[in-house]
Formats: sequence, structure tokens, C-alpha cells
Amino acid sequence: MVTAWQLGFVVFLTIAGLAAAYVTNAPLAAGFALGLIALVLLVRRSGLAEWGTIGRSMRSGAAHTKEVIYILLLVGLLIPSWTASGTIPYLISSGLSLLHPAYFVTGSFVLSAVISMLLGTSTGTLSAVGIPLIGAAAYLGIPLPLVAGALVSGAFVGDRGSPFSSAHQLVAASTGVTVRAQQRSMLPTTLTAIAFCLVVFGSFDAMGGWGSSSGAIRAADELREAFVLGPLLLIPAVVLVGSILLFRLKTRTAFLWAIGISVILGSMVQGVPIGDWPVYLWSGYEHATLAHLHSKGLSDMVGLVILIAMAGAFSGILEDTQLIRPYVEKLFGQTAKQLSATLRTGGFGLALGLVSCTQTLPIMMTGRMFLPLWKERFPAVSLSRVVADTSLVFAAMVPWNMLAILCSTILGVSVEQYVPYAVFLWILPLATLVVSGLSSMKGERSHTAAAPIDQMK
Repeated sequence: MVTAWQLGFVVFLTIAGLAAAYVTNAPLAAGFALGLIALVLLVRRSGLAEWGTIGRSMRSGAAHTKEVIYILLLVGLLIPSWTASGTIPYLISSGLSLLHPAYFVTGSFVLSAVISMLLGTSTGTLSAVGIPLIGAAAYLGIPLPLVAGALVSGAFVGDRGSPFSSAHQLVAASTGVTVRAQQRSMLPTTLTAIAFCLVVFGSFDAMGGWGSSSGAIRAADELREAFVLGPLLLIPAVVLVGSILLFRLKTRTAFLWAIGISVILGSMVQGVPIGDWPVYLWSGYEHATLAHLHSKGLSDMVGLVILIAMAGAFSGILEDTQLIRPYVEKLFGQTAKQLSATLRTGGFGLALGLVSCTQTLPIMMTGRMFLPLWKERFPAVSLSRVVADTSLVFAAMVPWNMLAILCSTILGVSVEQYVPYAVFLWILPLATLVVSGLSSMKGERSHTAAAPIDQMK
């Protein structure tokens, strides 16, 4: 059996390597490699698995990240293709006319939340509405970290609560409850977090002093001078949203259609030479006078793809060897208070989020490992609420987590810059502690209290 000291050393080495790489702007994959190598050596030396088994676990874990890798690569293609084709400039121009600067931040949150509930995907939402709104904010002089925080907050309203969200469904499956029962359990913290966001973002708008529309008029004029703008350029965005919303196609398929159509439109409407497209798609788009439209390309995603594959390999080893299972019961202890159990469950999810670089593994392992212990004392639906309010949203706040990297890449704002303003993400763990504390005060019992809820499912 692996000792707590050995496991703690691997965790420390993984987090320290990632943090050092992030701070020094070194490749994150290089920092993560330290923890991965340490984990492999620990598993092998402790006799938990042979080399062949470890290799299969790593390949299996890396294979599970394919969808995320596809999306990351496609984001690297979508942003420059939409910019060069004029789609993003037209969306920015439309956003400047639809959202009055006086309530731009609040409007960004609300629009992002509505679209995310319809699409069920944070990356699709940020690509469809986040890119143009962050561009409009740049023209208006509104702090980009603030707008990015509002957009990410709205995107996670749906990522966490939409019935179409794979993360939402994963929480329900991992904690053994139905989606409907889970949504009822999450309602108090959801409404609290949304209300808090509206107050905070509304306050920023009230104090921001960006209520003048003159900047919006100037920005729209600049875009019209640089691009041929018209409703036809909405087609890629409509295809992206419609493919996911109406036809429920995979996100990567919707991205491919949107990219292909934008390339055709760019050649037809903007007159982009065929030979320029490979340069834009690989290196990113640059405009001679409009610096706000500069974007990354496919080449910028290569290092992140390596990191995600390595994170998948790391997760595969953890899941197959059940390395941390013996410590879960010790962590949970004999507590009879839901508040204490919530703190320990959330802390476990955060620790997994820090070392695994994924959103999926913390959700799955926290739900599956804590469920047997949780059901002995509290209702299972309360565990689903805790996992949704902690493990699910922590992923967007860890700088080296692949979901946070996706959010940052799409919006062009670093994780540490947008997190302080991503109110929805950090208010949920606090709200769920309050709800669990109130349950503890009422002396909630576990199994007997869960029975009536289970009968409703």
C-alpha cells in the first residue's frame, strides 16, 4: 500500500511543477511531467501495477481526452477563421449596438447564461457569444478581466445546470441521483449565486462610467472601414449554435461546420486569398490597424494538447489503480454534520482538480468514492449539490486545468485575471457551505432522510 507521505509527495511535486511552469511561462507540460513521472514510479515500485498495465492505463486515460483535444484544436482554427471572414467583426458591431455600454457587464452575464442553458456547453457558449462580446468590451474600454469573469460566470450557469450539459449529467450519474432530483437540490445555491452575480455586475456597471455610446459608434465605424459587414456573416455563428441546440451534434462537429463556412464566406465576401488561409489558421490572424482583432492560431495549441494528453494519462493511472481510495474513508471520518462533510468533500475535489488538470476526474471520483459513506448519513442529492458546487466549478479556476485553459484561450484573458470577477464560480462553494450548515443545524439524518427523496425519483 502506498503511504500517505508518498502520495503527498506526488501531489506536491505535481502542483509545484505546474505552478512553477505557469509562473515562469514555461510549457505547462514540462511542469506536469514531474508529477506524472513520480506517479508512474510510485505505482510501479509499490507493486500496484506492472509496466504494461501502467502503459495501458495511460493510453486509456489519454484517449478519454480526445474530445477536449479536438475542441482545443478547433478553437485554434475557429477564432482566426471567424475574424478573417468578418464574422467576429460583424458580431462585435452587432453587440455594440444591442448591448448599451451602461449595462454591458450585466448584459454579458445574462446573455452568456441564457445561451449556456440552451447549449449545455461552456466552450460553445464562449465561442458563440464570448468572443464578440470580449471584442466589443475592448473597443469600449471596459476592463477585459471583468467582462471575461461575467462571461465565464454565465457560461457555467449552463455547464453546471443545463439538462444538456455532459458535466451536469456526469454529476448525477456519479452520485446516483436523477437529473431532476439533482436540479431541485441545486436550486437554492443556483438562485443565490445568480442573484449575487446580478448585484455585483450591476454595481460594476453603475460605477464603471462606461455609459457613453460614442466609443461604440467610433468602434463600429472602424470595423465597417476594415471589413465588408452584413447579416450574411452571421451564418457561421448560426450554424455553430443551431447544430448544438437544434440537432444536438457533437461540439467538435458543430465547430468544423462553422469553420468551413467561415472560410468560404471570407473568400467570397472579404476577398481573402486562398493562400492566406493556411497562414491565418496556423499562426493566427493579425490586422494592420485593429490590434484588438489579433488572435492565436493552431500552432499556439500544440503545447496545450500535449498537456491535456498527459493529464489524461495521469487520470487513467489514478482511476485504474484506485490509489487514493483507501484515504477517502479516513478523510471523511465519523462526522455526523453535513457542514463538516461538505468541507472535506469540497477539499478533496479541489485537490483532485489541482493535480489531474481535468474536470471529469474530480467529479467522477468525488461522487463515486464519497457516495457510499455519504448515503449512510445524508441524502444522496445533497452530495450531488456539493459536487456540482465544488468539483465541477473548481476546474475553471485552476490555471492549468484544461477547462480553464479553454476559457482563457477563447476569451484571450488569463485565468488569474478573470477568476476574481468570475463571481458565479467562487460564490457557489460558499453558498453550498451555508446550505449544508443549515442542514446540520436542523439535525438532518442520512439514510432515513434520503428515503422520501429517492421515492420521488
